[in-house]
Amino acid sequence: MSTVAQVERVSYQARASASVLRLADSDAGPRGTALSGLRLGTTTARVDTDEPPRSAASAVQMTGPPGAPPAAVTRSAGDGDEESGTMTRTSSGADLDFLTLGSSRLTANAQWGSGTVLSSAIARPGELVLRPDEDAPLMHVWRGSQSRTQNQLVAVPGQPTLGMRSSARTELTAITLFRGTPTEVTIRFLTAPSLVALAAGTDRTDVRYAAPVISVTATHGRSYRLDTVGDSVEVPLAEPGCCSGGGLIRISLGGVRERTGHTSVDASAAAVRLQLLGAEGAGRLLDATIGDLDVSARVPMGGLDAPCRTCADPDPEPGTPEPEAESDAAAPDAGNTPDSVEPAEPAASANVAAPSEQPAAGPALPLTGASLSVLAALGMALIGTGWFIIRVTRRRRRRSPLEQRHH
Repeated sequence: MSTVAQVERVSYQARASASVLRLADSDAGPRGTALSGLRLGTTTARVDTDEPPRSAASAVQMTGPPGAPPAAVTRSAGDGDEESGTMTRTSSGADLDFLTLGSSRLTANAQWGSGTVLSSAIARPGELVLRPDEDAPLMHVWRGSQSRTQNQLVAVPGQPTLGMRSSARTELTAITLFRGTPTEVTIRFLTAPSLVALAAGTDRTDVRYAAPVISVTATHGRSYRLDTVGDSVEVPLAEPGCCSGGGLIRISLGGVRERTGHTSVDASAAAVRLQLLGAEGAGRLLDATIGDLDVSARVPMGGLDAPCRTCADPDPEPGTPEPEAESDAAAPDAGNTPDSVEPAEPAASANVAAPSEQPAAGPALPLTGASLSVLAALGMALIGTGWFIIRVTRRRRRRSPLEQRHH
């Protein structure tokens, strides 16, 4: 009987969501308001034993802007007609007046009845360029960003019952503001932000957050490094344009907000907050969150009562990369590939098979059973042979003086 089948009658829930980029508001140009509420590369994974489908996951290319193509992929599994498995979709992206987006790769996975990874999703959006004004691009999100979410049953050290782990993570290469202008600023991501919540049903319920490490470089040559929650920097923009007369870019690393009890945990984090401020009295021209993470999990008091022989390590380092399902080499070039849906073989996760998620190999087990019997017989045979050789040798030594007198 599988682990999931043994605990499926017990009520437990989990949910994880992650977005590469979220724009709260934008007034940076005539078409800036169309960008308000934009979300790029959003993944959601959930598990709920009280509400069908029991397991579900989705990955969305982009939401918010009017006219943006609703490219998404979903998968669900449960006790009804839903079938466990993975679905992958390639989207050709978008080309609008105020933004362009390259081709995206979306994967959603849902499992029920076997395995420990119950739901997971990956979104790999293409290169994004925002142009709220007719001048130079306002924001350029480089190719290579992605978001990942996962819900998984795990063993909890120190207790015989299982816990539920919910994780969210985003990865980016870099973001450039005002590319190709004298006020160009580039934010490079040296490490990725991740948020992991473990509901154990005991005092071992826990939240772990890894803040990103970023470097900020301006065209005037100054560079900055942010690596601790609360770090911030303000880069002045003195060139003519919408930000003249005291405009600046404010970049800060956000922390985690959490609510934790023995049976439930909720946590959220805005990894990087990016604000573009205009002249005095002009207010904010752009307010964005880079790496928007949210996780929650609930289990009964005492945890989920089921043996776990294949559960993953419940306490991975928050900065450890999640497993890969698709190689970036498989992603098509921007704008050259039509939308397509590719059903994949059912798997334990949309991208799960990471070394960090697998149980560590233990020490070699002693030989038992038939192998031990063979070794015992071989040992007895060697002892008998040695004893025979010793007896023969001693007899020859005792008889040799008599043989000399005889001759």
